Amino acid sequence: MNESFPVDAPRAPEQAPASDLFLPKPVDLGDPRLRSLIMRLALPSVFGLSINALHQVVNAAFVGALGAEAIAAVTLALPIFIFISAVGHGLGVGAAASIGRLLGANEPEEANATATVALALAAPFGVACAAALLLWLTPILELFGATPTSAPFARAYIGVLAFGAPFMLLQILCDFIAIAEGNTRFSMWTLVGAFTLNIILDPILIFGFHLGVAGAAAATIASELAALAAFAFYFANRVGRLRIGAKWLRPRFAILRPIFSVGAPTSLSTALAAVSFVLIYRAAANHGGDAAIAGAGIALRLLTFGELPLVGFCLGAQAVLSYAFGAGQPARVVAATRFMLVVTTTFAAAYSLVILAFPHTVISLFTDDAPTRAMAVQAVVAFHAVFALSGLQLVTLVLLQSLDEGRLAGAVGLAPQGYLLIPLLVALPPAFGMTGVILSQPIAMALTAVLSAVLLWRRIGSLRREAAEDKGGADQASAQSGSTLMAEA
Repeated sequence: MNESFPVDAPRAPEQAPASDLFLPKPVDLGDPRLRSLIMRLALPSVFGLSINALHQVVNAAFVGALGAEAIAAVTLALPIFIFISAVGHGLGVGAAASIGRLLGANEPEEANATATVALALAAPFGVACAAALLLWLTPILELFGATPTSAPFARAYIGVLAFGAPFMLLQILCDFIAIAEGNTRFSMWTLVGAFTLNIILDPILIFGFHLGVAGAAAATIASELAALAAFAFYFANRVGRLRIGAKWLRPRFAILRPIFSVGAPTSLSTALAAVSFVLIYRAAANHGGDAAIAGAGIALRLLTFGELPLVGFCLGAQAVLSYAFGAGQPARVVAATRFMLVVTTTFAAAYSLVILAFPHTVISLFTDDAPTRAMAVQAVVAFHAVFALSGLQLVTLVLLQSLDEGRLAGAVGLAPQGYLLIPLLVALPPAFGMTGVILSQPIAMALTAVLSAVLLWRRIGSLRREAAEDKGGADQASAQSGSTLMAEA
């Protein structure tokens, strides 16, 4: 195997037509300019998911004008739709990692089948989730700790948003598929368009038509439909290299296994995040009512706002990792991982410093309610004290997913919102009250970083040994070839 590649080899500049800005062709995932390749793939993904994070923040700001009860209602909806999106993210991550490896191994037909099967799996689940929410919304809200004042707002918001569950899942899958084949710019422009539409519709429906939180939900569904229409155009006009169609709908074990081996732990970790949010909100309600729920929700939204760019960067770079592994280039995988770790850690540290330096200013963007602001400041400071470690966990997770190591990826993915956080949320609040609720999150994040560091160190060492063996084998083959030529001469 040839492992000799420059990190950023010079290449003649290419002139792309102006239309490529909106309908770009997928980049060459084997481009020898590794760092620039990662940035070309990752930055549009970062921008797209940052837009999504900004949408969450702006949406909360509009709803915040309706009062603390409305913020609490939207906050209560978060774990419900995290649970629904868990399936989409699981299928998307599993399919994207598999597609990258298949493209690297030059198996486009199998990659087409993987993308088609993943989309076919998502649609019926979205319909089932919408039906379940509409049938059992009241008991679900009671389970999640809705108060008598926030429950009516939550019913109005979730009752409308439930109809968009199938569209949300399909949009998530389409986004992952486009990113997997290296077309992160189309994904970016799609999310930008959806965000713009949502921000335009939010004030019109919330205040202009006096729909309140139901208007915010309707604006979200409209933006999801617009994004889905863009992806339908993408596949129908064959903008990328992947094809979607009935001829590739072949749910064979060879296709399903890699999707579920990597995707199942991802779905479970996302679902556990919803469970942990429920526990946080219930504990917050017990120790501070609506103000505590709203304050915790603001802190979690700010955490998400900082984390989504990191996730976007890693998702864009994952295509490079999967492709390089499928092509049998362990040294390239190591180099890409090292670069990803530097970028994500630097960003996470910078974001943390900004939030920790101006917590009151940032929180004032969401609410003027004094009790809510007091709760939010405590949670924001605690959550962001260890946020700089997030890059380590995300890079380790994406690397393990790209290498088709589902069990280890599950161990890393399930830790921060699952088997480390949930026991802390059960044990600390009864002993320390709201302080225990707030401290559970950063403690779990710190422990996850330790686990990630150990697994990353071991896997990088293994990849380096593989690269050394490949180089030694190539050198030996070259020497033998030279000896043969000399003997023949």
